Amino acid sequence: MSAFRSTLRAAMVAACCGVAFTPLQAQDTAVTVSGRVVVAGSDTPLPAANIRIVELHRDARAHEDGTFVFSAVPSGTYELVVQRIGYRAVRQPLVVGRSAVTVTVRMVEAPIQLAASVVTGQISERGSVDAITATSVLSDAKLDRRLDGTLGATVAGTPGVAVTSMGPATARPVLRGMSGDRVLILEDGLRPGDLSSTSMDHAVAMDPLTATKVEVVRGPMSLLYGSSALGGVVNLIRQEVPSTLAEHLHGSVSVQATSANGGVTAGGFGEAPLLGLTVRGEASGRVAGDMRTPVGALVNTDVQSVNGSVGASLVRDWGYTGVSYRFFQNDYGLPGGFVGAHPGGVDITMTRHMVRSETDWHPQDGRFESVKASLSFTDYAHSELTNSGNVSTRFEQLMSVGELQVRHKPVGPFTSGAFGLRAQYRDITTAGALRTPSTSDWSAAGFVIEEAELGKLRLQAGARYDLARFTPLESASVTVDGVAIPAAPRTFGALSASLGALYKFDNGLRLGASASQSYRTPDFNELYSDGPHLAAYSYDVGNPRIRRETGRGAELFGRVERERVRVEVAAFMNRMDGYIFPRNTGELGRQGERWKFQYSNEDATLVGAEGELEWTLAQHVVLDGSVSYVRGDLRGPRDTVPGINGAPDVLESSFLPLMPPLHGRVGARHETARWSYGGGLRWAAAQDRLGDFETVTDAYATADLFVGWRLLLGGRLHSVTVKVDNLLDAEIRDHLSRTKTIIPEMGRNISLLYRVQF
Repeated sequence: MSAFRSTLRAAMVAACCGVAFTPLQAQDTAVTVSGRVVVAGSDTPLPAANIRIVELHRDARAHEDGTFVFSAVPSGTYELVVQRIGYRAVRQPLVVGRSAVTVTVRMVEAPIQLAASVVTGQISERGSVDAITATSVLSDAKLDRRLDGTLGATVAGTPGVAVTSMGPATARPVLRGMSGDRVLILEDGLRPGDLSSTSMDHAVAMDPLTATKVEVVRGPMSLLYGSSALGGVVNLIRQEVPSTLAEHLHGSVSVQATSANGGVTAGGFGEAPLLGLTVRGEASGRVAGDMRTPVGALVNTDVQSVNGSVGASLVRDWGYTGVSYRFFQNDYGLPGGFVGAHPGGVDITMTRHMVRSETDWHPQDGRFESVKASLSFTDYAHSELTNSGNVSTRFEQLMSVGELQVRHKPVGPFTSGAFGLRAQYRDITTAGALRTPSTSDWSAAGFVIEEAELGKLRLQAGARYDLARFTPLESASVTVDGVAIPAAPRTFGALSASLGALYKFDNGLRLGASASQSYRTPDFNELYSDGPHLAAYSYDVGNPRIRRETGRGAELFGRVERERVRVEVAAFMNRMDGYIFPRNTGELGRQGERWKFQYSNEDATLVGAEGELEWTLAQHVVLDGSVSYVRGDLRGPRDTVPGINGAPDVLESSFLPLMPPLHGRVGARHETARWSYGGGLRWAAAQDRLGDFETVTDAYATADLFVGWRLLLGGRLHSVTVKVDNLLDAEIRDHLSRTKTIIPEMGRNISLLYRVQF
């Protein structure tokens, strides 16, 4: 194991020192493309707009007089995308011949951001309106209004999304009632290599402050990333390996302050050309105290984190190739005060080192549109400490991942398609009171996805085969129902498949449907755990004989995107065979201090619906809202389980635990290119469909307000966003919060975000 760690670290250094490969390709005649961005209906220049030539990975910003220049652009036909906060995105063709090209881009002020692009789960970048699954995009002003201290809190309120936590630092998204590794958290399309999916007390090892966009793709149509993504994918995008050629220095600096925890966050990033490369640097830091609630402070929920990265790429008309290194350290507290918890809570310190290399090659000739290869190495560790400072539990994970994705040009009946390979190796070391044996595992997968255009109908079909093997590195056994089962190696393999369709009507309406069969491998903790987990306040028991999890899902959705309205609704059903979850047995573990949770297989069905609306009622006035509902039922006979603390024996629940209640938001805002302000009502129904030994959570409603201001100064865009969450200081008990029985969620919170883009 130490030899592997040394080899992996040497590979990380090697990846930093070299690039995968640099394709050589002859260039056609290159010319200058210049232009000017103005406000439609006038000749007023629009500085700070971002201009991108998609196919060439070229990026520029409009100067103070609205002008921009791309030098040495080869002949061809491209897509020019222009974006600016407060204005409708423009996507228009750019034809480059043998002489210089001059364009004028006219942008229309719009309170609804239409034509958002999405890359997550797609064969190639396309507008979110054309995605063959339910999709949400947070960027620009919407991201500023939603930005919070964690990725989970930032995407909370997005249709189909809830949040599970054991305190503010550990918020993690739950999509359509599914959590853990059924929801893939990605950073620029790659897994961050943390252990946040294995337990509620493990934080996501990334800071959203420097994100340029967050994409949420709901449903099991994400065969590009893995068969386990039954709930969907959340992808934080910031391009730490630069994929566009920077024409000049650009970036942003942000500062955010919050009142409910006395928190301050500051950071920024910058990209610039240097010695023929595009280089990117980033740094941020966060400090916060204990979370204040309407009934007092939630003690030991403070956070201190630092984050930084550096990357460089060679960007040419054939694509790009580059490397990056990221460091993340997060020290945070988990509260005590309930059964199994330490009186003073638990402190966790985590670190993550990640090196990644990417190459995206776009050959001009042949049948392939692009060939993208990536290689990443992650060294992750975290320790769980008692208030005396002793390490009670420690995890270390070394992970290496290689991915290859090839997109082809139109062939036969297929207008586009992709195929690829993925290989992963992990080495997980455990120590302390946790009795889960150290484990190594490897997995390999191959996939193919094809699309066909039949007039206004687009069809997509895909298949993926995954193979995985888990090997305990120590002798161990797990006691299940009084029987000691040896922790033996396990191998899993299965085929996943999906079929989707999208029909485009002339009036902006899209109707879509999908069907899928998915597959999930149990993780190491679900197989081999048998002991107390300090920070989770639980006694976890796995099952070395547990079966794989399979699901059959169906989804219907519709979306409309017009000048004054954007709406998307979806209904879904997932029928799960062998659904794996930790069932509360109502017993205490061997040490008699923590509730015993037994991982087991149960057949289950999850059905639900979600929707989102933005409607321009009058000039600059927008009504917006979202609603989400999911119901999880267990299928099969129920057994009798002993009551807690002498209570009568009860029949096992027929409901899945930790299902979010019906919840949503409705609000209105007034938005111009310079000012925005508004508010809304955030609400949730009571949840009385309970898993074993869960407690009812009451309905709640509270108000939120915000004011935003944008100013152009010296050609730089400055923005200030002030928001008040939980204006009524309501006592909110979130059903997915582990701490809901002792204290409510955050009380009234005033946050201030200042951002300057240069």
